[in-house]
Amino acid sequence: MAQTLISYYSKSGNTKKMAECIAEGIKPTEGMEVILKKVEDTVIEDMLNSDVIIFGCPTYFGVMTAGLKELMDKSVKYFGKLNGKIGGAFTSSGAIGGGNETTILSIIQGFLIHGMIIQGFQKGNHYGPVSIGAPDEAVKEECVRYGKMLGDLSVKISK
Repeated sequence: MAQTLISYYSKSGNTKKMAECIAEGIKPTEGMEVILKKVEDTVIEDMLNSDVIIFGCPTYFGVMTAGLKELMDKSVKYFGKLNGKIGGAFTSSGAIGGGNETTILSIIQGFLIHGMIIQGFQKGNHYGPVSIGAPDEAVKEECVRYGKMLGDLSVKISK
């Protein structure tokens, strides 16, 4: 059975809501198990055992949060072991232009260095879902579509 790890940091609950919506979108993927975990509860083995890895966090100073960066830094020890896995990223922030794209790109950059596969998102925020404040219905729908897109990609790749 294929596995998706959605690991997130959420202080206010906004990023957690986004993670849950992404999980909702990917769960219907045939043969896919979805694991939803807080970053602080995520271990490297979760990443190694997953086919799809999606990270999310609020935007702090235009980059990922310290806890998520710490997890990424720990993954360096396993360089080469994530090659060919699918990656995705999402964020929430307090303002438009608050560093949302740079936060997502900082996550994706780590995934690309690991040799992971990243698919751009044509219908919405191109790098991954973004919420300004609490996710509204449009953001929730985008998160569901994003999850579905990554689930569909995992099926295509596994054939």
